[in-house]
Amino acid sequence: DRTGKPIGLFGPPGAYNRFRLAPDEKRIVFDLANRDVWELDAARGATSRLTSDPAFDNVPVWSADGLRVLFSSNRAGGYDVYTKSASGTGKEELLIKMGTGTGAAVDWSKDGRFILYQMPVSKTGQDLWIAPQFAEGAGGDRKPFPYLQSQFDEQDGRFSPDGKWIAYVSNE
Repeated sequence: DRTGKPIGLFGPPGAYNRFRLAPDEKRIVFDLANRDVWELDAARGATSRLTSDPAFDNVPVWSADGLRVLFSSNRAGGYDVYTKSASGTGKEELLIKMGTGTGAAVDWSKDGRFILYQMPVSKTGQDLWIAPQFAEGAGGDRKPFPYLQSQFDEQDGRFSPDGKWIAYVSNE
């Protein structure tokens, strides 16, 4: 629980790489060595595959409402960011074209307006970028922009709960 008292197992023991807890705290998404994104439902104790492309699909991130999952994939050659329904139905949608050898979405703001992702840039190493996401018909510029570019690597960023701050890791 939130006080640190163990309340039981979430699911069966296993390798849950880069897992993320769903907003409802009843499911996780994770990637496996077999290159796909999976979901584990704690109530049912069952896993289901969300992606099944032969390329690497990894580093899943939940939307704030728990209805969609972001993930990174190199299915088009370089890594890009896609989204898919958390129910596993429907096709994946390309959201951010990075086309880089590494890179991943790392967080999605609670209000759904921004996706934070990391990607390498030749002169500055691994940098954090923001991709605005606006509701249909809301207009506005959806062009991604750098959040933090320095001579050091910045990665694994997370929005604060109020969306005003970003915590990140750096080798500075």
